[in-house]
Amino acid sequence: MALDADVKAVIEWATKEALTFPVLIDKFHIVADLYGFVNVPAAIWVDENNKIVRPADGTPGSDLFRSFSHVDSEVHHNLLRSWVHNNVLDLNDSQVRDFQLPPSQELQDARLHRRIAIALRERGGVGDEIGSRKHLARAEELAPFDWTIRRGNMPLVGVDPFGDEFFKFVDGWSRAGRPGYRLGTGRETKPETI
Repeated sequence: MALDADVKAVIEWATKEALTFPVLIDKFHIVADLYGFVNVPAAIWVDENNKIVRPADGTPGSDLFRSFSHVDSEVHHNLLRSWVHNNVLDLNDSQVRDFQLPPSQELQDARLHRRIAIALRERGGVGDEIGSRKHLARAEELAPFDWTIRRGNMPLVGVDPFGDEFFKFVDGWSRAGRPGYRLGTGRETKPETI
């Protein structure tokens, strides 16, 4: 699932590799919000009975960004192998529920403002770009440390999502205690200053 609002960017990325699976483009972040995704890459584990057995969590396929994310991919791989091969889960139902972060009213309002901004961008009428930017800015005011909003907004306003503004966001987020992320899933290494 891609969280980008720019469908062309997703198509460029998805067709660069010979993917053997469909890619959902969640430009309004509906699926991300329903299942609690706060950044990508992430995964959620759903069993054959449609029950969430591991909540949304950062799960990189490799250690390419380990020095940045402090997430060891092998830990995730081992947990997944244990579940698939031995039907052993490391979280019980109560722990799955406890790990999920219910959104605050401010975050819900921020998500609404971002959805309005994306809809205005798509409509593309006179004044829609100005209105879109106002709603994107309001979303960031309401949820200053939400990754899907802050990082997702960057390319929409001409900011490099891996440039200086991104690293300023990460620094502020780190100094604020990494809000929106929970430790204790067994996938993260000890957090350090990013």
